[in-house]
Amino acid sequence: MSPEAPLPRSAHPVLGVLRSGMLLGLGWVAAAGLAWEAFGVLWAALVLVIWVLLLRRFHGAVQALAVAIREEMAARK
Repeated sequence: MSPEAPLPRSAHPVLGVLRSGMLLGLGWVAAAGLAWEAFGVLWAALVLVIWVLLLRRFHGAVQALAVAIREEMAARK
């Protein structure tokens, strides 16, 4: 690698946490299935509505992080 070439950059450390959060989000679907079996459709629907609201909030946080990373990278240039 020449001295002028930029060093390879690893992924932002927060992205690993975000990936884990998405995998853990699938647990809400399993919880809804268990709620359906144990308590009925209304409780399962409630669990899924809460899950969707949390996903929307999570998506907003990911979008804000992406904008912040883009602005940080632009400021470095």
